[in-house]
Amino acid sequence: MYLDEELRLVSNQVYEMFNDAMSSCRIAFKYYLDDQGYDKDLLINDDKVNEDERRIESLCMQMMLKEKIYASDLRKVTGLLKMIQDIERIGDHAYDIKWMSDDIKLLDDMNQIPGMEELITIVNSLMNDSLMALVKMDNELASDVIQRDNLADKKYWEIIQLLGNLNDQDKIGGKNTIYQAHVAKFLERIGDQATNIAEWVIYIINGYHKDRVII
Repeated sequence: MYLDEELRLVSNQVYEMFNDAMSSCRIAFKYYLDDQGYDKDLLINDDKVNEDERRIESLCMQMMLKEKIYASDLRKVTGLLKMIQDIERIGDHAYDIKWMSDDIKLLDDMNQIPGMEELITIVNSLMNDSLMALVKMDNELASDVIQRDNLADKKYWEIIQLLGNLNDQDKIGGKNTIYQAHVAKFLERIGDQATNIAEWVIYIINGYHKDRVII
């Protein structure tokens, strides 16, 4: 198989892996926002994303070992390898949010915190645009994702401050405060990882990562 075909195959598998992780996120986000209560039968299968990561790593290593790879193609291989680490973490955090939502739903306490749905909307937007930047190799869109990450950071800190105030006023229990803060942090981290993927898209395009030339 020619190198171009191998790269196309690996790229398609990275897209698929990202879609799998995003599907897990959609399930977890919907579950957190749902008022239907605890659902012991709802599962998030993180194994598929982990298997995707191992398979893609193997394909990339095989390419680097057997092919004569020039700079632009080497950038793509190494960029994809870096990307799948962030995608795998997105899948992990989807699982974490579902698990933490279970604990929240089992409490007789406030289920949803003001601002959390907005944070989820921001994070979804970052993931969707990061994936689109990857598929299209769109430098401008990737740069826009990076600029918008501060929106997720700002909303996260607003939620953390709100949780502290609610707890001080005895409007939310201690356990729930901790659980909700964890959900917010997992969401903020997903936004960071989507931003990391956008940064690797830019690296693949022109060799720059965080304003520094690597190759």
